[in-house]
Amino acid sequence: MIRMSLPSRTIIRLNLPNLTTYQSSGVQMLITLKKDFIPFNFNGNGENEKKVISLFIDTFCEHQLADNDYMNLKLHKNLNSSDSSSFYELSLENILKHITHIIWTDKVMPEYFVSKVKDNTIYHLLNRLERIEFESKNAHASN
Repeated sequence: MIRMSLPSRTIIRLNLPNLTTYQSSGVQMLITLKKDFIPFNFNGNGENEKKVISLFIDTFCEHQLADNDYMNLKLHKNLNSSDSSSFYELSLENILKHITHIIWTDKVMPEYFVSKVKDNTIYHLLNRLERIEFESKNAHASN
């Protein structure tokens, strides 16, 4: 396990299943950004919001979380921001594929990432990541 200090955020202490320690630390960093992606506080135009988006994307890519094998995934068709239950069925792998798709799509359709913040998709995906982390942590504690 690794311990890493984030500026005014949290301490990372987790190994997620099927991820390296380095990738797990990246997931943890993304989870700490969840509160910055609450849609009613987010308009996407502010300087701080642009920095948070950049930090999110940089962290995701630098920690090798991108999964370009998302072509067979029914991206966002079953995800309805008004019904968050569909998000809580996603596996870690599918969450990473969805986020990869959002990031790559934003490269060709500017503001796509912002639209996914505004419709709650990013927030719900980060909630699911946090839940997977919690389940993983509890599984390790019981062993």
